[in-house]
Amino acid sequence: MKRILYNICISIISILLTLIIIEGGVRYYFSDHLNYDFEMWRYAAELKEPLGDTLLPFHHKANVFGKYYGVEINTNSLGLRDVEFKIPKPLGTKRVMMLGDSFTLGWGVPFSETLAKRLEKQIATKFSNYEILNMGTGNYNSSMEVELFKRKGLTLEPNIVVLMYYINDTEPTPKISSNTYPLMKHVYLPNYVNAKLTQLSMMEGASDWLQTYYRKLYSPDSEGFRKSKDALKELIRLTADKKIKLLIVNIPDLRRLDKYPFGFATALAKEAAEKSVLPFLDLLPFFENYDGKTLWVSKDDSHMNSHANSIAAEAIFEKMIKEKMLE
Repeated sequence: MKRILYNICISIISILLTLIIIEGGVRYYFSDHLNYDFEMWRYAAELKEPLGDTLLPFHHKANVFGKYYGVEINTNSLGLRDVEFKIPKPLGTKRVMMLGDSFTLGWGVPFSETLAKRLEKQIATKFSNYEILNMGTGNYNSSMEVELFKRKGLTLEPNIVVLMYYINDTEPTPKISSNTYPLMKHVYLPNYVNAKLTQLSMMEGASDWLQTYYRKLYSPDSEGFRKSKDALKELIRLTADKKIKLLIVNIPDLRRLDKYPFGFATALAKEAAEKSVLPFLDLLPFFENYDGKTLWVSKDDSHMNSHANSIAAEAIFEKMIKEKMLE
């Protein structure tokens, strides 16, 4: 019995040492080779904190700094990737609030080249009294974006809200377990394995796994689909009640610009806007003549790069001018 217990202990220790060596090796390798999964994990582990809330499971920590994909991300006292804003806002100041996920955050893009800052420069060419606020948070869906707006956005007194809708905004709100969170936060290996298994399950048996995955997200019986529709309705109601102008903007998936197959996703945001007689802007026509990869932040990551953010900001500015949203 003693020998059996001894052998079991040796086996457990050997397995743990092997896992520690693999974890260290993976971290060392990715410290010199930028990898989307690893950098996004670092961002989540270092800049986010769980809230124990089913509606808003996490948000950015306040006043923290990190460097991801070679780009610095700093948060202000509200946890936004932005400068500090006065509450209440100064007399005569008007504010445009950008709601969205990692595209709006500016993943992989320097702060001055994010969508919000690009738009700020565009607006400043004709108007001197506007501040542009970046509420973008990585891995948020429509429901979480609207919840963040309710909890933090309204206190900043926006005059205009720009909702940056992306095709994966119908993904379910993540559930964060207080039991597993410390492990997932401090150990990369299980996150990496889980991400790869998820990707394999999405691709299994599908000639175009991306379209299959998105079709499933937009199935009428999908919980995320229903909640996204409800979130859009709630945002429309909230902004109308507060007399805040609202512009809904669709960001196309830059991996499939040729003969774009995801119009069914664009339709969700477009229909929500049209039913409430609100302005809607689809960025696809501004991107579709490009080779999509020239707009990516890296060869492995299809987030919008600085050039794509510049194109989007100009299109949004022109739409706001056309709709007489700025004054």
